[in-house]
Formats: sequence, structure tokens, C-alpha cells
Amino acid sequence: MSKRVSLGLDDELPSSSSIDLEELAQFNSEPIRPSTDLQEALEKEGEKFGFVSRQSKRRPAKKRSPYIVQNNLKMRVGMKEIFQEISLRLETYDQETLELALLSLIEKEGLDDLLPHYHDLVK
Repeated sequence: MSKRVSLGLDDELPSSSSIDLEELAQFNSEPIRPSTDLQEALEKEGEKFGFVSRQSKRRPAKKRSPYIVQNNLKMRVGMKEIFQEISLRLETYDQETLELALLSLIEKEGLDDLLPHYHDLVK
């Protein structure tokens, strides 16, 4: 068996002195993070030596859409195309176009009692 080689730390320190770990550590409240360029370079170098990243590969969660209720409607032939053309011209999605159409009907027909409920839903 081979004998371990000493680092020689015992020789440098007198036996009566002690090391102040707090002074060496100098705690910061925020961890030091490498720049994105440095991080990418470190990852590339690590890959050369076979190191694998342990960071989560999850994507950030998408914001949940408020449009979760599906309502299938039967329409006259050609009505769907008109509806979609309105959406294109307004540069909105079909869901938003339907909401705008409902608002217009509420206002046109004087159904003012439904306005507060509509505005609560569309916030």
C-alpha cells in the first residue's frame, strides 16, 4: 500500500493559531451567478468531458387561458366564414370576436342589467 502524501498544511500553521471560517467565507445574501455567456461556455466545456447538466429541463408554465368552456354551435352555411372574416379584419381570435359581438348585442338591445356581469367575466 502507498502512503498518502501530506499537503503540508500542518507545517505552515503554528499549533496555537486557528482559522476564522467566517472571514474566509464572507457570506453574501445573494449567490454569485455567472453571466449567460460564461454559463454557456462552461456547459460546452463540461460536455466535452462527459458532464451532464442537472438543471431542470422544464419550460416555464404557460399562462392559463380564460377560454376553457367549449360551445359547439350549428350555423347556416357560410356563416362560419363570415365570422372568421370578421375576426381577421378585427385582428382578434374567434373567442374575442364572440365576446365583442355579445357586448354589442347587450348595448344595442338595452340589456343593461347584463353589463356588470359581462364586465366581471371579461376583466
